[in-house]
Amino acid sequence: MQQELTKALREARLASAAKLDATLGLSDARALRLDVLRAELAPVVATSEEAKALFDLNVQPGETPKLWLDLISSVVMQPDARTYRLVQDQDNRRETLFETTDVNEMAAHIVKYLAHRIVVHEKMVRGHSPMPDTVLKAYSVVDLVYVWVTGAAFGVLGLMIAAMLLGKLSF
Repeated sequence: MQQELTKALREARLASAAKLDATLGLSDARALRLDVLRAELAPVVATSEEAKALFDLNVQPGETPKLWLDLISSVVMQPDARTYRLVQDQDNRRETLFETTDVNEMAAHIVKYLAHRIVVHEKMVRGHSPMPDTVLKAYSVVDLVYVWVTGAAFGVLGLMIAAMLLGKLSF
């Protein structure tokens, strides 16, 4: 019975969003559609302690409403009021990860995305970097002496060439 009510509420919200498209404005319709997506994802996040700790599903109202998943990931309704777009902000750029007009397809993709983010977080907590560490090479004393002698020889040679060009040294 609870599932029937949840499904009926979802359909009513989507119908209301379609009606809002025509009457009130795109911002309200987009926010309502994002709220439907949030309602789809909330039970999934609530079932996992890791997900509860990492993700906070909030719809940010405004001219362009957003459903924030975490600090860098959000869902926006772009390029039109019916298209869900999962975006991630990184290093002064925004990357589109997934785009669809189907709320169920977007919810399924976001669940997979959340799972990957949890795995990355677990690795970081355990001390494993998500990127492979670069191996630093240790130099031997012989390598350092060779580089120093080579640098000194080129330095002396460069000074001799400069002196010859200036006319201070002749052979």
